[in-house]
Amino acid sequence: MTWMIASTGAEYHLAGPTAVAPCGRPVHIRDVAHHLAVINQFNGATVRPYSVAEHSLLCCDIAHRAGASVFVQMAALMDDAHEAYTNDLISPAKRAVNAYSMTLGVAAWTAFEAEHAHNVREHFKLLTIFAGHKQLLRTIDMQALATARRDLTAYDQARHLPWPALGDDSANPIAPVNWIQLNTQEREEATWKDWREQFRNRFLELQAKRAVATARFIARTPKTAP
Repeated sequence: MTWMIASTGAEYHLAGPTAVAPCGRPVHIRDVAHHLAVINQFNGATVRPYSVAEHSLLCCDIAHRAGASVFVQMAALMDDAHEAYTNDLISPAKRAVNAYSMTLGVAAWTAFEAEHAHNVREHFKLLTIFAGHKQLLRTIDMQALATARRDLTAYDQARHLPWPALGDDSANPIAPVNWIQLNTQEREEATWKDWREQFRNRFLELQAKRAVATARFIARTPKTAP
């Protein structure tokens, strides 16, 4: 069995012949929002449940405060949207799976995740934005990671090994953002349903803004003679 039943009842095929059929991998924002709201980051090793949906909203907030376009904000929100179907595997586990599979010459997890990320991003018409802003989106994701590590994990610089992803052992480590705290009572009391609705509402808000921005761009583009 290489398929799953999504929250809406859709049948999403992770592999196999049906996966390449036009209807084999249906993507819907309701499924994405629902699944990400109940999947915890850090393998659950946080002082409270911290979902992929909450992380994604933080990434979107970081992009917004940095003055990024609505297109980049949408990409930041949807950076991990494929995890609605692949689940969220912590980075050390991804490296472990890749290390096992590299004996056969294939980084299995990276290939598997990339395939589904492409499918989801193509569905939401985000491939160009991801391709053009890869480093910016990576930096935003790492800032969110650093912030969550600071506020929600048992990480202690004096006790624990450095995290290469955050550049802990470099001259310029990734710093957490200083305008938010993730360990507040308000966030503690928010339910997974709250994060689901916040994620979906932010998506719909950005989708509307993206449509307006696209229409304005088209209107400003000089029309060539037939």
